[in-house]
Formats: sequence, structure tokens, C-alpha cells
Amino acid sequence: MQFRQFVGLLIILWVGACTTVTTRPLSADNCTTIRLWSNGWHTNLALPAEIFDQDHAIRLLFPEARYFLIGWGERDFYMVRNPSVWKGFKAIIPPSPTVIQVLAADEPVENTLWPASELAEFAVSETGARQMAEGIANALSLDEDKMPVIVEKGRLANAGYFLAARGNFHLLNMCNHWTARRLQEAGVPVRQSIAFTAPGLIRAVRRKTAASCPVGATTQTTLVRFP
Repeated sequence: MQFRQFVGLLIILWVGACTTVTTRPLSADNCTTIRLWSNGWHTNLALPAEIFDQDHAIRLLFPEARYFLIGWGERDFYMVRNPSVWKGFKAIIPPSPTVIQVLAADEPVENTLWPASELAEFAVSETGARQMAEGIANALSLDEDKMPVIVEKGRLANAGYFLAARGNFHLLNMCNHWTARRLQEAGVPVRQSIAFTAPGLIRAVRRKTAASCPVGATTQTTLVRFP
């Protein structure tokens, strides 16, 4: 990476850290509960299918699913079950291609692969949740038919895929930064600068969000624990 590119990436990170997030007030009829999954270093979003429109690219892949677990990462590192330290180091230096892993379930599934080291449940507005879903759609690379490009099957047989994603992975744009941006779209006031580590992002979410919807709200929640 050239020096000018590196400086440019620093500026992008700084701007992202200072971005103003539009928080959306919660009410009994405008609230849903989602979860942020962490295995200690990587975070995923555990989301109810209801926040995705029927024509959303992910719903088109899994029209009957009720729950999704979604994460983003460097293509070669993320798709390997037991990646080496060298592969991890190699992933963060040059800008590298990325994938989004989508796992689908009909009901909450626990401990299918790795148990979560931390799981933060919190409430966002339904409006914010749909903004997050739109952000996920925009992060996917689509083919000529507006369908996601499947790179490889996911880690849960017949229930997940690694999908081609937009954006490069590097030191200043890692998996938890991507998750932080999706949370910002949902109105969660977190900064990308605290998202270098999964614990930092988890702590920020717990500090800055309501743990549940207001009394009287009807919500759809999901407890999914995949890596």
C-alpha cells in the first residue's frame, strides 16, 4: 500500500469515527430487539427475518427462514475453518476482497458451532432495523439478475453461504468496523474507532442502547450462536 493510500485510509477512519448518527426514538409500535454476537474477536448480527423486505437479496436466498446471522470478513481468512496466524496477518496488510457469511434458521439455534463469548441484546426502532437491512443489501455484490453471488457454502450445511461483498478488508476496515457501520444505520450511536475489538463494540452497544423495547411493544427476537 502506498503512503498516500495509507493517509487516505486514516482520514476515512477519522471521518467515520466522527460521523453523527441519527438516533431514532423507540415506541411500543416502532421497536424490535436484535442481538450482537461475539466470539471474542469477531462480531455478527443476529437478526429477525421480519426486518428484511420480501425482495431483499438475502430473503430471496432463504425465503422461509425466520432468523439470520450475518457477518463480514476477508475472503480467504473468513472462509477457512482454522486459519493460521500468517493468513490473518496477510489479510490486514493489503486491501483484500471480502465476503458476507449468511446463516439462516427456522428457529433460534444455540451452540451449533462455537458458543458466543458475549451476546448483547438491545432494542432499535423498526425504521432503524430496516435501514440496517438496506445497508446489508448495499454491501452485497449482485449478479445481472440482482441475486447475491455465492462464493462458497457456509459453515452450516444447507443453511448458509459465503456471498461476494463490496469493499476491501484492511487494517482500517475490519469485520467489527463493518458491523459498527451497520449499527450506525440502525441508529445505534457507536463509533468505528471503538470497533477494532469485539469487546469494545459490545461494551459500547450495551452502554448506548436500551436492553429491551418499551412496555407494550411487540417484538421478534432471535438467539443465534454461529461464528
